[in-house]
Amino acid sequence: MSGPSGTEPTRSLVTIDLAAIRHNARALRDVLDGAELWAVVKADGYGHGAADVARAALDEGATALCVATVAEGLALRRSIAGRPRVLVMGPTASADVASAREAQLELAVSGDTLPEDIPLHVKLDTGMGRWGMAELLRPNRDVVGLMTHFASADTDEAFTRRQLERFLAATSDHRQLLRHAANSAAALTVPESRLDAARCGIALYGVDPFGRDSALHGLRPALSWSSSVAQAKLLEPGAGTGYGRRFVATRLTWIGLVSRERSEEV
Repeated sequence: MSGPSGTEPTRSLVTIDLAAIRHNARALRDVLDGAELWAVVKADGYGHGAADVARAALDEGATALCVATVAEGLALRRSIAGRPRVLVMGPTASADVASAREAQLELAVSGDTLPEDIPLHVKLDTGMGRWGMAELLRPNRDVVGLMTHFASADTDEAFTRRQLERFLAATSDHRQLLRHAANSAAALTVPESRLDAARCGIALYGVDPFGRDSALHGLRPALSWSSSVAQAKLLEPGAGTGYGRRFVATRLTWIGLVSRERSEEV
């Protein structure tokens, strides 16, 4: 397909700026003021490339990596030297515990029966209403951390503070364990939530968790996307475009078709 002028369209290009990842890691470490930065690299680093993002964050002082599944953790173990701390934040099937143990991963857990001989982080449900214990059981020798998950740190600071109060009350007798609760939004705006470590995802990639300009928090977007208009065409009133005709023109309307062929540069 040629462009409007008959020239060959430029292919769609996604560029990942690892220098921006490093910059954001430094900015977050400054904000955390002594709390550890744990880099969330689940879902292939939010599409940025988990291994590359992990290396960049570790280079700038992140002390742990957070993933969603054991499979993601195993992939990092194969690609990251030095065996950094890796926490699997999602539920782990019993069939996967042996692999996680062998790879020296750490598991977030919620339940009466806890795996043995592997570092565990007990998750409390303080208001998210999803996976997590309603009450903290007496930690066993394998428990190294206590955690919770904020439901609305980007939209409801008052509720976030209530969640934090519940978490602190439930864990006050176990301060010898590592406690972590803050996500990106809480780390940036609720200082008391930073505790021993903060699990930062979206801010690490330079996206403002509040939907504003990321520069307000000293962050730089790490992903950019450029493409070209492969064809421009004029729709008559009543004409539709795309599957299902989800858009139907009500008046003369110019539309542009954007190239989708994708490549990546890191």
